[in-house]
Amino acid sequence: MNSQKLILAIDPGREKIGVAILDLDGNVLFRAIMSFSELTSWYDKINSECKFFRVAVGDGTGKEQIVGFLEQRTISYTLVDERGSSEEARKLYFREHPPRGWRRLIPRSLLFPERSFDDWQAVVIGRRFLELIQREENL
Repeated sequence: MNSQKLILAIDPGREKIGVAILDLDGNVLFRAIMSFSELTSWYDKINSECKFFRVAVGDGTGKEQIVGFLEQRTISYTLVDERGSSEEARKLYFREHPPRGWRRLIPRSLLFPERSFDDWQAVVIGRRFLELIQREENL
């Protein structure tokens, strides 16, 4: 991961934080769900191994704690609009984990993942950020 430019995307929350690392093409290289304390120790470890090109943070609930952590370490970040990210993340989740058995008979729009999908929301935030910077470059 060291030689390529990477985006760290964070979906903040009160109890769970979704985290994803994407390349500049939007490919997911890593995703996880962590507590705030897990995130801070993980970030310090991973940041020593690779430097992130950009950090994208969802602008929803819990962002203050994440923003405070990043500002304390003088890490620049961009807030990304989270509206509708749950629906997009749910679609990504089911694309990766198609329903099985009787659940495949139910329209996906009515299904909810069997586990938290904050990590997929971080992927959505990262991809939205990539769209933003691509639009800026084309202006």
